[in-house]
Amino acid sequence: MKKYLIVFVVLALVGCQRVEKFTVEGVVSNAEGEMLYLEHTGLVKTSVVDSCTLSEAGKFTLKAAAPAYPDFYRLRIGKQSLPLAVDSSETIIVTASRDSLAQTMAIEGSDNSLIIAQLRAKARTASIEELREAAKQVIVANPGSLAAYYAVFMKQGGQYIWNILDPSDRRMYQAVATSFNIWMPEYERTKVLYNQVLEILQAERSVKNQEVMRQFINEAENSVLDITLPDEWGEMQSLSDLQGEVVVLDFSNSEMEQSVGYNFELRELYNKYHKRGLEIYSVSIDRNKLLWEQIVENLPWITVHADQNVAAAVLMQYNVQSLPTLFLLDRKGNVQGRYIDFKQLESDIQKYL
Repeated sequence: MKKYLIVFVVLALVGCQRVEKFTVEGVVSNAEGEMLYLEHTGLVKTSVVDSCTLSEAGKFTLKAAAPAYPDFYRLRIGKQSLPLAVDSSETIIVTASRDSLAQTMAIEGSDNSLIIAQLRAKARTASIEELREAAKQVIVANPGSLAAYYAVFMKQGGQYIWNILDPSDRRMYQAVATSFNIWMPEYERTKVLYNQVLEILQAERSVKNQEVMRQFINEAENSVLDITLPDEWGEMQSLSDLQGEVVVLDFSNSEMEQSVGYNFELRELYNKYHKRGLEIYSVSIDRNKLLWEQIVENLPWITVHADQNVAAAVLMQYNVQSLPTLFLLDRKGNVQGRYIDFKQLESDIQKYL
């Protein structure tokens, strides 16, 4: 009896461990008897993950295992193909005819896929300047999206619309690389893009610490760039409101392994120098907002949260390439230094108090 019970439990557990899948379904008309393929378009190769023979009605349903990270797929029939951006286990609905699959805009269930289709449509008719502006808007709106990743590698007439060797164009690559590295550092596409940008920068300049990114913006680092974000209570807190005090500007993440010890170091500084005019403005780049709220609940300084939609822009303002990163602002709001070492930070705090 025990043996049967164990077998039953094992089978039940196996049954519960279902593989999450995403679905692409819809209609491709005028293609009776033809094969329709769903393919994964990886960095190295393109591989078929599902296929079907289309009936006279053209209805189809294709499925594949949900990717560990958002990734690119495509529907293909003959030489016609439609790029798709798959985030997880969603259902994407496509309606097209056989000869215009690559041009269809009838896509539901995937905002990124629709944005990519819109960019492709513009690439067929717009000037290079118009296409670059459209791609830039997509990148700036959400640099951590698959649509932004697609936009940064767009081509027109067989040529890339952005030149990574051009410092101005490189900001597009940097924006996407930074955002992907924050949210998906282990993703293969992140590593490739991140390293591509890094190699270019290293070839241009030789510095001891080989900074990962160049400055995203033209403003000098010693001028204050305001940040306004919600605190744990939802109240908007502006960095500029602290002008007149010496401020430690902290960019960190509550999910860091060293988070507890890091906050302890900040608390030591705060307790030691707050009465003399030191304030701390902590910007947290956290995916888990609930965890962040629990951690910062009892911290005595200002703590604000930057979600995925605004995190990249905030980090770009101060050219933050890794977490944690600390800055020291004097009483006029000027940035006096960037730090990863609390000892040097404390020495400079004493100088500006």
